[in-house]
Amino acid sequence: MTEPYGVTTLSELYKEWALTGMIANIGSRLIEVKAGRLVMEGNFSPDAHGFPTSRGTIVHGGAIATLADEALASVAFTLAAQGEATATADLKVDYLRPCQPGKVVATATVRHRTRRLAFCEVKLEREGELVAEARAVIAYVKE
Repeated sequence: MTEPYGVTTLSELYKEWALTGMIANIGSRLIEVKAGRLVMEGNFSPDAHGFPTSRGTIVHGGAIATLADEALASVAFTLAAQGEATATADLKVDYLRPCQPGKVVATATVRHRTRRLAFCEVKLEREGELVAEARAVIAYVKE
Protein backbone atom coordinates (compact mmCIF):
# COMPACT_ATOMS: atom_id res chain seq x y z
CA MET A 1 0.00 0.00 0.00
CA THR A 2 1.40 3.42 -0.92
CA GLU A 3 1.59 6.28 1.53
CA PRO A 4 -0.88 9.18 1.07
CA TYR A 5 0.41 12.23 -0.78
CA GLY A 6 0.45 14.27 2.44
CA VAL A 7 2.75 11.81 4.22
CA THR A 8 5.22 11.69 1.36
CA THR A 9 5.44 15.47 0.95
CA LEU A 10 5.05 16.94 4.46
CA SER A 11 8.69 16.50 5.49
CA GLU A 12 9.88 18.24 2.33
CA LEU A 13 7.42 21.09 2.77
CA TYR A 14 8.62 21.62 6.35
CA LYS A 15 12.15 22.28 5.14
CA GLU A 16 10.80 25.46 3.53
CA TRP A 17 8.11 26.33 6.08
CA ALA A 18 10.50 26.10 9.03
CA LEU A 19 12.54 29.05 7.73
CA THR A 20 9.94 31.80 8.24
CA GLY A 21 6.75 32.82 9.97
CA MET A 22 5.11 31.17 12.94
CA ILE A 23 6.70 27.77 12.33
CA ALA A 24 10.14 29.35 12.56
CA ASN A 25 9.06 31.45 15.55
CA ILE A 26 8.11 28.46 17.67
CA GLY A 27 11.03 26.40 16.39
CA SER A 28 8.91 23.44 15.46
CA ARG A 29 10.22 20.31 13.81
CA LEU A 30 8.65 17.04 12.74
CA ILE A 31 9.64 13.97 14.73
CA GLU A 32 7.29 11.33 13.27
CA VAL A 33 4.91 11.42 10.32
CA LYS A 34 2.44 8.65 9.48
CA ALA A 35 -0.96 8.62 7.83
CA GLY A 36 -3.31 10.12 10.43
CA ARG A 37 -0.64 10.46 13.15
CA LEU A 38 2.07 13.02 13.72
CA VAL A 39 4.54 13.95 16.44
CA MET A 40 6.22 17.35 16.40
CA GLU A 41 8.22 19.42 18.82
CA GLY A 42 8.14 23.13 19.53
CA ASN A 43 10.89 24.99 21.34
CA PHE A 44 9.60 27.87 23.45
CA SER A 45 12.06 30.44 24.76
CA PRO A 46 11.45 32.80 27.70
CA ASP A 47 12.29 35.83 25.52
CA ALA A 48 10.10 35.04 22.50
CA HIS A 49 7.25 33.09 24.13
CA GLY A 50 7.38 33.87 27.83
CA PHE A 51 4.80 35.55 29.97
CA PRO A 52 5.97 36.86 33.36
CA THR A 53 4.09 35.70 36.43
CA SER A 54 4.72 35.92 40.17
CA ARG A 55 5.79 32.24 40.00
CA GLY A 56 8.24 32.76 37.14
CA THR A 57 8.03 32.85 33.37
CA ILE A 58 5.49 30.59 31.67
CA VAL A 59 4.80 30.06 27.97
CA HIS A 60 2.08 32.35 26.64
CA GLY A 61 -1.15 30.53 25.80
CA GLY A 62 -1.07 31.90 22.27
CA ALA A 63 2.24 30.15 21.61
CA ILE A 64 0.82 26.87 22.90
CA ALA A 65 -2.27 27.33 20.71
CA THR A 66 0.00 27.99 17.72
CA LEU A 67 1.83 24.69 18.20
CA ALA A 68 -1.48 22.87 18.68
CA ASP A 69 -2.95 24.43 15.53
CA GLU A 70 0.15 23.63 13.51
CA ALA A 71 0.14 20.00 14.66
CA LEU A 72 -3.59 19.61 13.96
CA ALA A 73 -3.46 21.10 10.44
CA SER A 74 -0.32 19.08 9.70
CA VAL A 75 -1.78 15.76 10.88
CA ALA A 76 -4.82 16.40 8.68
CA PHE A 77 -2.43 17.10 5.80
CA THR A 78 -0.99 13.60 6.18
CA LEU A 79 -4.28 12.37 4.67
CA ALA A 80 -4.43 15.04 1.95
CA ALA A 81 -4.52 14.19 -1.74
CA GLN A 82 -2.36 16.02 -4.24
CA GLY A 83 -3.85 19.48 -4.85
CA GLU A 84 -5.37 19.71 -1.36
CA ALA A 85 -4.24 22.06 1.40
CA THR A 86 -5.52 22.24 4.98
CA ALA A 87 -7.12 25.14 6.82
CA THR A 88 -8.36 25.29 10.39
CA ALA A 89 -12.13 25.72 10.53
CA ASP A 90 -12.52 25.38 14.31
CA LEU A 91 -10.02 25.13 17.17
CA LYS A 92 -10.59 24.41 20.87
CA VAL A 93 -7.66 24.42 23.30
CA ASP A 94 -7.81 23.23 26.92
CA TYR A 95 -4.93 24.52 29.05
CA LEU A 96 -4.35 22.04 31.84
CA ARG A 97 -1.41 23.62 33.68
CA PRO A 98 1.20 26.36 33.21
CA CYS A 99 3.94 25.43 30.77
CA GLN A 100 7.57 26.31 31.45
CA PRO A 101 9.77 27.43 28.53
CA GLY A 102 11.59 24.64 26.69
CA LYS A 103 10.65 21.79 24.38
CA VAL A 104 7.00 20.81 24.07
CA VAL A 105 6.01 17.63 22.22
CA ALA A 106 2.71 17.58 20.33
CA THR A 107 1.19 14.20 19.44
CA ALA A 108 -1.68 14.58 16.99
CA THR A 109 -4.14 12.15 15.41
CA VAL A 110 -6.96 12.29 12.92
CA ARG A 111 -10.05 10.84 14.58
CA HIS A 112 -12.20 10.92 11.42
CA ARG A 113 -11.95 12.23 7.86
CA THR A 114 -14.76 13.00 5.47
CA ARG A 115 -14.31 14.19 1.91
CA ARG A 116 -13.87 17.82 3.01
CA LEU A 117 -13.16 17.76 6.77
CA ALA A 118 -10.85 16.10 9.28
CA PHE A 119 -11.66 15.88 12.99
CA CYS A 120 -8.35 15.91 14.85
CA GLU A 121 -6.95 15.98 18.38
CA VAL A 122 -3.55 16.72 19.93
CA LYS A 123 -1.88 16.33 23.31
CA LEU A 124 0.96 18.70 24.25
CA GLU A 125 3.53 17.60 26.82
CA ARG A 126 6.54 19.22 28.45
CA GLU A 127 8.99 16.75 29.99
CA GLY A 128 6.29 14.06 29.96
CA GLU A 129 3.71 16.24 31.73
CA LEU A 130 0.48 17.03 29.89
CA VAL A 131 0.11 20.82 29.62
CA ALA A 132 -2.68 21.18 27.04
CA GLU A 133 -5.05 19.30 24.76
CA ALA A 134 -6.76 20.61 21.65
CA ARG A 135 -9.30 19.54 19.07
CA ALA A 136 -9.91 20.99 15.63
CA VAL A 137 -12.00 20.65 12.56
CA ILE A 138 -9.66 21.00 9.62
CA ALA A 139 -11.01 21.74 6.13
CA TYR A 140 -9.44 20.41 2.95
CA VAL A 141 -9.27 23.14 0.32
CA LYS A 142 -8.08 23.06 -3.27
CA GLU A 143 -4.66 24.68 -3.79
